[in-house]
Amino acid sequence: MNKKCLDIKSAGQLLPSRKADGNKGTFGRVLLICGSKNMVGCCSLCAQGALRSGAGLVTLTFPDVLYSSLTSQLCEPLFLPLPTDENGFISHLAIEEILLAAEKADVVVVGCGIGIGYSQSLIITSLLNLDGKPLIIDADGLNNLAPCVNILKKAKANILLTPHPGEMARLMHCTVEQVEENREKAIVEFSCEYGVNVLLKGKETLICNKECNELYINKTGNTGLSKGGSGDFLSGIISGLTPAFCGDVFKAGVVGAFVHGMCADVLKDEISEYSILPTDCVKTIGKVFRIIEMSGMN
Repeated sequence: MNKKCLDIKSAGQLLPSRKADGNKGTFGRVLLICGSKNMVGCCSLCAQGALRSGAGLVTLTFPDVLYSSLTSQLCEPLFLPLPTDENGFISHLAIEEILLAAEKADVVVVGCGIGIGYSQSLIITSLLNLDGKPLIIDADGLNNLAPCVNILKKAKANILLTPHPGEMARLMHCTVEQVEENREKAIVEFSCEYGVNVLLKGKETLICNKECNELYINKTGNTGLSKGGSGDFLSGIISGLTPAFCGDVFKAGVVGAFVHGMCADVLKDEISEYSILPTDCVKTIGKVFRIIEMSGMN
């Protein structure tokens, strides 16, 4: 196992340069499958993460009951409202439309605020069959997978799971304490058994590749990120970076975690860790990318 840790210079060197003659297609098409009646903000935070991290075109899919709310908050994404079920979740009747949109995308994110239930499980299992497609699964996407985690072994997509310790414990059918007592062991063993890339959030976020021969330890970030919505923003950042890394969700996860944490570190010098919000990170990420880019040039 090759263990690594990014510093700001190595992050800048790893971050791909943008082609001067690039266009929307060059910089990638991202599909985000987010939200439910009671979880609206996650859609906005995930979309802004993708948009602020270089994606050329971002399509946001969500239950159609959220249309007025989201269109008043965002203007850059393409909107794909989908049928809503009786619980305020995306209905399984939307699966065909989701898969058509996913086929056109360079990377797909699923899970942020989508809820837990029959429809959600069907949507996620359908996406697992997208052959070679970069697929980032977060939040409720992970919670829907937990009861049937073995289906990951047959998945065709190029998967990155982004659990916090509680979600990791559900996937592993163990306690949070068992995950936390040896985080490296937990993430490596899970990646090896299921053949997926895993990003385990927390103090010193860990990112393991699906080949189980590389493990990155992320040193950026602070307790200001311990707020609802931070993970949604991170998923968006990783999705926006994935096309720049030619579909390599592992490398996008490594750099995305560094950028995400550095947003909070920059903000810590300006405001208290108590007061940092995910929306503050949205406003700061452009500054962070510029610092990283300049460091890579030196």
